Amino acid sequence: MLGFAILGPGRFAAGRLVTALAKAGNCNLVAVVSRDRARAQAFAEEHAVPRAYDDLGAALADPEVQAVWVATPHALHRVHVEQIAAARRHVLCEKPLATTVEDAAAIVRACNRARVTLGTGYHLRHHPLHKEARRLVRSGELGPVQIATAEWSLPATPPGASAAWRREPELSGGGILTGTGIHAIDLLRFVLSDEVDEVTALTDAASSPISPLESRALALLRFRTGTLAFVRCARGVYAPSNTLEVQGTRGSLIAHRTIDELTRGRLEVLGADTQLSGMPAGTDMYALQARAFADAVVRGDEPDASGGDGLRMTAIATALYQSARGGRTVAV
Repeated sequence: MLGFAILGPGRFAAGRLVTALAKAGNCNLVAVVSRDRARAQAFAEEHAVPRAYDDLGAALADPEVQAVWVATPHALHRVHVEQIAAARRHVLCEKPLATTVEDAAAIVRACNRARVTLGTGYHLRHHPLHKEARRLVRSGELGPVQIATAEWSLPATPPGASAAWRREPELSGGGILTGTGIHAIDLLRFVLSDEVDEVTALTDAASSPISPLESRALALLRFRTGTLAFVRCARGVYAPSNTLEVQGTRGSLIAHRTIDELTRGRLEVLGADTQLSGMPAGTDMYALQARAFADAVVRGDEPDASGGDGLRMTAIATALYQSARGGRTVAV
């Protein structure tokens, strides 16, 4: 059992991470860390976590803390991960790995130097239907992929439904593109087993209700093999489709409503035989992610998604914002 501490006991940690670690089967939540002692203690009491800390250093001195799931504001990831790596603890860091390429690269270097496992929280890779979509693409059953699309948009939410820091550019590093758009882009990288070469983006940053952060964004991607892809993300959309579509020369697939925090949806495949079309009962992407990370620690392997994936996605996000600001296509 890999002993975890959660750093950043917010709504996301309470709603997703606690359950994921309980379901993983090879993980054990032993501590929670927050700068606010009362907040840490309340979280620990509510979720039956053995220990609460208001100092990361003290938590890292706990021999039962072998790994830390980092769920703090994006701009703080570097300072936190560098401290965790220096203590020779493994790191599962929520996306984005950092808000700048420089910080993301420093995180990867710190973990490499310390020889600790570094994973980035792109949970959509662990959806069973997305794994089946990847298998179909890699098997060649769809033929060379020509076009792919993905969406992760959000319906309207009441004020205060998300953490206040997400609307602070210095902490979040971006709006909806950083919130959900990069999840959809990383999913395309995963399913296509391909890398993004250049990007073009449009956002509403100048007129957004949360300006200078964007609440709507569109991204065009060119992959190394020549596949063209389109990603959209927006806040306040009625019944967003949140669907993945891949079109090849001999077949196509649509993963309906699979792009979410909840593990749900169905897979429709044309021109090829799928081994999976509906959801296995009791599946939780975050639990599968935690289990895979703990397995990678034991084996000494890179997790999926790795720190390298986190660095690459930071570079892609940076290029997208450069494109939106400059009105041009940007190479990654």
